[in-house]
Amino acid sequence: MYQTDMYEGLLAETVTMAGTNGDMINAYFARPLGPGPFPAMVLAHHMPGWDQWYREVTFKFAHHGYATLTPNLYFRAGHGTPEDVAAKVRGDGGIPTTRQWAISPAR
Repeated sequence: MYQTDMYEGLLAETVTMAGTNGDMINAYFARPLGPGPFPAMVLAHHMPGWDQWYREVTFKFAHHGYATLTPNLYFRAGHGTPEDVAAKVRGDGGIPTTRQWAISPAR
């Protein structure tokens, strides 16, 4: 529960992480400051791409106490505006199945 004397602070930044075969993936990472531990989550963007909305949502989850990472899933397509990169991904035929991330329920 929020109280007027509570500490509030967070760190939000673009980071780079190593992926498969040493590929460097850029991502937006936001986390609360102060004593943890904090629950964590990964946000995966949809076809329009890694845009401002996803950075805002990442920031908002951090504001609510979650360490949140949103990777640029189109990093292999190069850089530019989200619209330009998404157009390039569409023009190249989308994301091959071998590069899609799948999340399956725990068994």
